[in-house]
Amino acid sequence: MKTPEQVYVKSDKPFDPNAGLLIAYPYGFKQRQVNDRGYINYNGHLIMVGNPFNGFNVGFKKENDSVSIWFASNKLGIIDQNLFLIISDPNSYKVHKPRKLTKKCYPSNDA
Repeated sequence: MKTPEQVYVKSDKPFDPNAGLLIAYPYGFKQRQVNDRGYINYNGHLIMVGNPFNGFNVGFKKENDSVSIWFASNKLGIIDQNLFLIISDPNSYKVHKPRKLTKKCYPSNDA
């Protein structure tokens, strides 16, 4: 029946706020860290990866004549070497298809 103040012991390990953000990629991958605006620098060009990836690192892998970009074990797509954009890969981990919107009609209590 002790209070938290009586039990608390300060840790000796320094706090690193980015410790959980770095992802290890296997041999053959190059890594870039996504900046606070969602961009990475690739061969002197800025490529938009997306704001949800801020602070994380992404991996690049050369495949035949193209370069693929990965987030952990998920393939985000292929980098277009002319436009420097990420083109989503149909074999990617998830492809979102637009859904049909239907208007729902509910009966009125006044009828």
